[in-house]
Amino acid sequence: MNFISLISTTVLTLILLGTSYASTSIELEHNQAKKLVSQGKILSLDLTLVHVQQYCAGKLIDAHLYQAQGRWSYDLRLKTLEGELVSLSIDAATGQLQSDQQLPLTCHDTNSK
Repeated sequence: MNFISLISTTVLTLILLGTSYASTSIELEHNQAKKLVSQGKILSLDLTLVHVQQYCAGKLIDAHLYQAQGRWSYDLRLKTLEGELVSLSIDAATGQLQSDQQLPLTCHDTNSK
């Protein structure tokens, strides 16, 4: 099964948090996320996953989109090629791992193989 078909079969839950300290969450409608993509504020989930696969290959299990301190992020849960579940916080504007997060040991640079 190719990567794109894995994405199309994955259920995506999008959540918007007002701040990182918010105690309630608001469900983000699909069209709102599409609007953020079309405005250039965030990358699409598909494009973000292309970036992520370069350093942490695996199958997408769950994804959440949220805003904290004015920045959009994707929280992704992947099942790595080794079968382990990892959680990654990705900058939704760049597709890169958040600077304050270390890459889990089960992830690796897939370009080095």
